[in-house]
Amino acid sequence: MTQRLMTALALTAILGTSPASAGEFRTEYTVSAIGLKIATTRFETTLTDDSYAINGTLRSAGVARLFTTTDGSLSATGSVSKGGIAARSFEVQYTDNKKSKRTTIASDGGRVTDYSNAPKINKGKDWVDVASDHLVGALDPIAASMVPAASLRDVCNKTVRLFDGAMRADLKLSYLRTTPFSAKGFSGDAVTCEAKFVPVSGYRKNKREIKWMRDNGRIEISFAAVGSTGFYAPVRAKVRAEAATIHLTATRFEQIAQ
Repeated sequence: MTQRLMTALALTAILGTSPASAGEFRTEYTVSAIGLKIATTRFETTLTDDSYAINGTLRSAGVARLFTTTDGSLSATGSVSKGGIAARSFEVQYTDNKKSKRTTIASDGGRVTDYSNAPKINKGKDWVDVASDHLVGALDPIAASMVPAASLRDVCNKTVRLFDGAMRADLKLSYLRTTPFSAKGFSGDAVTCEAKFVPVSGYRKNKREIKWMRDNGRIEISFAAVGSTGFYAPVRAKVRAEAATIHLTATRFEQIAQ
């Protein structure tokens, strides 16, 4: 249950923000597995014409708290332009059964310049090191969730270069379908992309879970347009992992202040 919950919270960190025009915004998500709620999240986003600042909370919920008490916070900053997102800082810290963990990522000029994990990662002999060129164009989990596109369908014509402080992976998006979606503060179409998971570096080469996700896992992410900004943000996701299928759904996706 602990590993399943941490997978869900990692997914939430990747998916949990909604860019839009200048103002303040709130997004809330529930995470579930085998029909049971296992986590809840909330994100507060402040946007100006050229920057973003995001603060969020992560919390295990429902039956998951019988097995693990996971609570955490997340923050991210960067700049916004018509050309896309330029990340500056990312930090996530949480406690899992009273054990504290923290990851920070610093970016500048379109590349990751520094990162740290506490406690340090147990790499093992089969660890695939992160090379410096792997960090060029790589985005932290929050920046990676904000997708610029010319149209709704064009969202799925992307490859996201993701770095979470340990692993560098590509998510290769391809179009599946377009369907209606509604949540508090939003009603409209959402495009669903299949996201092919391709590990690049920063992982144990022989780890069974990584191999399974690469070869057998299935990720679907649904994106919705936020205003007329040209950015799209996730509103729903489904991840078929080895242990269970994890679902994430936006229950709130709205502007709360100008």
